[in-house]
Amino acid sequence: MDDLASQVLVLGLRATGSPLADWLSAAADAATPFRATLHQLVTMPLQVTSPRVFVCENPAVLRAAVGVGGAPLICTEGMPSLACHRLVAACAGSVWWRGDFDWTGVRTTADAQTRYGATPWRMDVTTYQQALGRGESEALKGSPASSPWAPELAARMAATGRAVMEERLIGELIEDLAGNEEPLYRA
Repeated sequence: MDDLASQVLVLGLRATGSPLADWLSAAADAATPFRATLHQLVTMPLQVTSPRVFVCENPAVLRAAVGVGGAPLICTEGMPSLACHRLVAACAGSVWWRGDFDWTGVRTTADAQTRYGATPWRMDVTTYQQALGRGESEALKGSPASSPWAPELAARMAATGRAVMEERLIGELIEDLAGNEEPLYRA
């Protein structure tokens, strides 16, 4: 991919230091999703001023968060792009990350924990079991992955053989983003 094709979807992120930072902050003021390109992130470096940034995998979560206010949200839209990695790196140390309850989601969460010091966001056995109990799961595909932050999560997923997509948790995720509850992390 070139530096214009590599993009990241953002909501509510505030920053300083460049025209891109101004655009992101203006979009945050307007509660409007914003797409930043890798080209913009490279040529217009910024300093993120948001104290805590959440990362989700599915754009349906970001769409549901529009107008809610609260914490900023970065959406990977599946596997994180180079633009996504660059923006999340600017937030390192203040990132709460989640993905689908599938092997790819577990892998990207573990990678974010290693790369950015991310805290897994509702990526625990209790949340998985609750989501699984609601139905609408599908068969796990691919090779298993470990969940170093919560080894029992990967073990439980392997035992059930079921994946749960992130959009099944929209209600809880929006509550976290709105700041009505402390975001959950259970080891």
